[in-house]
Amino acid sequence: SFFTFWTPPTTAQLTIETVPPLAAEGSDVLLLAHNMTENPLGYAWYTGERVENSQLIASYRIATNVTTKGPAHSGRETLYPNGTLLIQHVNQKDTGSYTLLITRDDLQTERQTGHLHVHPVLPTPVITSNNSNPWEHEDTVVLTCGSETQNTSYIWWINNQSLPNSTRLELSEDKRTLTVFNVTRNDTGPYVCEA
Repeated sequence: SFFTFWTPPTTAQLTIETVPPLAAEGSDVLLLAHNMTENPLGYAWYTGERVENSQLIASYRIATNVTTKGPAHSGRETLYPNGTLLIQHVNQKDTGSYTLLITRDDLQTERQTGHLHVHPVLPTPVITSNNSNPWEHEDTVVLTCGSETQNTSYIWWINNQSLPNSTRLELSEDKRTLTVFNVTRNDTGPYVCEA
């Protein structure tokens, strides 16, 4: 006997993309849905990973072009007809999961969860020095960049250029402290630290 097998074409899975992927407090973030089902009846966005009415941000019905705000709507969210959710002026409390529920034309649903992490805005760093009047060829000057902040990287410039290779310059392991050994007049200039 002869059997014919038919395998339906595979469809790409629904995914959520956060744009930008790293959001700072005060910025606007888009939650974009990719590989959505064709001809859906509508969309609904929820805070968290569960689909509960109390967590509903907003829903959109395509046939009527109507958006309905839910209990979790803060006034900063906009749900677009293509299923994209915009959250304006994000803050630390917005960090977490967001779930998109799509209702298909056969009344079946699809859902996917995306994640948003909001980073705090760093304070402007201030450079402090252990010696504001060093003696040439005698003193060592230690410059420290701003207040220490977790998960922060530091970059230094001297005279608007990256640090030169020098045996007299040493960066701490966390790059927050720059030490200038046996200072000379040539070490004079603006020192800039970026956090």
